[in-house]
Amino acid sequence: MKTTKFFVKALLCLALVTSFTSCSDDDDPAPVNEEEIITTLTLTFVNNANPLDFVVLNSFAADGLEDGMSTETITGNFTAGVTYSLSLGLLNTSENPAEDVLNGDIIPEADEHFFAYAVNGLDMTMTRDADDVPGPDGSNLGVNTTWVANSAGTGNLQIRLIHEPTSVDDSNEFGSATGGSEDFNITFTGVVIN
Repeated sequence: MKTTKFFVKALLCLALVTSFTSCSDDDDPAPVNEEEIITTLTLTFVNNANPLDFVVLNSFAADGLEDGMSTETITGNFTAGVTYSLSLGLLNTSENPAEDVLNGDIIPEADEHFFAYAVNGLDMTMTRDADDVPGPDGSNLGVNTTWVANSAGTGNLQIRLIHEPTSVDDSNEFGSATGGSEDFNITFTGVVIN
């Protein structure tokens, strides 16, 4: 009898130990994809006919561009009558090495993001290229773009990155969006076309 009781207790203990150690982690929640931190925005406009003619617009905020406390710099001037291709860069320099946010987060989640641009006081046009990244609602994301500096002047160029917009419209090329939240909204003042 003692042997039977001992055997039953041993099986019960073994069953309890096995149930604690063999739990699967199927019930573990999926990892949360945190909002991207963007510390550096760089727009590099390169003359399609002369790669030595370029303009660089840079915005930096150590704690992230979304707080509106950034520093903007402009290197170079646009040339009137010239077509430029835009190379866009977004980095998180709080990581070491710096994280490429554009290719690591924004483009893989293109259906959740939209770039909207605007100019004020500048005679410029912009087109979203045929090879642009597909974005939300069948729009183009606004990563691959071509710009034309039409006539001389000085003004502002704005770029916004909208996260999870309710609706977007790229029919006017600069783009517009409603709803969502802004990952950043940066205006470069004193942009010059010679």
